Amino acid sequence: MKKLTIFVLAGAVLAFAVNLLIDAGLFYRVQESGGEQCQKITGIEGAEDIAPLSDGGAIASSLNRHGSAPGALYYLNGSDRPRRLAGDYPDAFFPHGIDVWQQEGETWIYVVNHRPQEDSIDVFRFNRAQMRLEYQPALSRAVGNNINDISVIDKTRWLLTRDHRWKGFAGRLEDYLRLPLSSVLLADGAGLHTLIDGLHFANGIYYNRPQGRLYVAETTRGAVSSWAWQPNEAAPVLLGRVSGLHGVDNILPDGQGMLVAAHPQLLKLAAYQKDAQTRSPSMVWRLTTGPQGESAQASMLYQSHGEALAAISVAAPVGGKMMMGSVFDDGLLLCGEQ
Repeated sequence: MKKLTIFVLAGAVLAFAVNLLIDAGLFYRVQESGGEQCQKITGIEGAEDIAPLSDGGAIASSLNRHGSAPGALYYLNGSDRPRRLAGDYPDAFFPHGIDVWQQEGETWIYVVNHRPQEDSIDVFRFNRAQMRLEYQPALSRAVGNNINDISVIDKTRWLLTRDHRWKGFAGRLEDYLRLPLSSVLLADGAGLHTLIDGLHFANGIYYNRPQGRLYVAETTRGAVSSWAWQPNEAAPVLLGRVSGLHGVDNILPDGQGMLVAAHPQLLKLAAYQKDAQTRSPSMVWRLTTGPQGESAQASMLYQSHGEALAAISVAAPVGGKMMMGSVFDDGLLLCGEQ
């Protein structure tokens, strides 16, 4: 009986390990597709997230994650060279996810900033006439640790993803053991509230305000979950999940559905984080929705070994084309309509 128990436990551990390696993309074969009409745009480092603007341009967060210098925000306009925005940056500015709020001709930019002590959401008014950022300390606030992305409900209410419960080694265990310990938070005038718990590495987030639909990328689950929720309701209702999407990252609407960037081989992404010479493959999905607004069907738009741009973390509709940025690599890819 003792030997049988040992064999059963050993088999369970082996099955878990193999399944973990499958989910991490170790056996996934990347095939080049969708990059035939793409051009490389230089002049920006680590454009992890991109927020489209109503004028056809976009704002990108930029940070050299292989270095230690602070980052910046850039204005993107098609194939033009990215323009670093001058302005009143905080002393410690290490941007990650971003979103914009545009109303009555005003543009406000909300940035997840990984400050040394704890993360914050730093808010800027974008002075378009002077191409300058005006820091808004009254709207900005500290939000704890492990904040990844933001989707703005309105000027003072935001949805945030907390990708891990713990930091450091304990956080890595969350990934390797695939523990569902991440969450979606609601930030409002009363503070921070946990809106959704029990997620697997909650990463990109998109809230469709008119329809009251919330979409969350769960990286280590390789899935995008969809939820019905209005700001005056207590708990979102799960509508469904689309899985098999391989290391999903940021989510952005494109008029035909949602563009979802993904990392098909997470082990290579981890290696690339440590060594800039390593290339990390990428893919981009278009995710359509069903009659209830649930995430329904995924079709692949782009897939690459990462030679042109490695570790693509975002795909955004910009000026009628698709613009892709990377969490670690330099430059952008601008691709024709897909």
